[in-house]
Amino acid sequence: MTDSLERKLTELAWCDPAFRKQIEDNPKKALKELGIEVPDHIKLDVRQQRRDTFYYVIPPPANDVDNTKSINQMDLWQSADLFIWIMPEKIKEHLLMMRQQFRRNSQ
Repeated sequence: MTDSLERKLTELAWCDPAFRKQIEDNPKKALKELGIEVPDHIKLDVRQQRRDTFYYVIPPPANDVDNTKSINQMDLWQSADLFIWIMPEKIKEHLLMMRQQFRRNSQ
């Protein structure tokens, strides 16, 4: 049994070219097929890391929709040594819900 959502997604992307294409092209649909619902207001951007590419994420400007908080609203959540989630603070609880759904569906 796979021990985490992140490990399962990584293993599927490594071993199943059709899944890898789907998780990059339509991540919500790919996750739904694993029994994981992602709220409509959350966008997912899934990319397979390339060895010849440097990735840089630009945080939202200070004058974005919610400017009552500091500019540093991005967070990095590392999952073992596989990869890192980069997300706004407000979306962290949704990742936790996705992980819970995965654990329930994996039992």
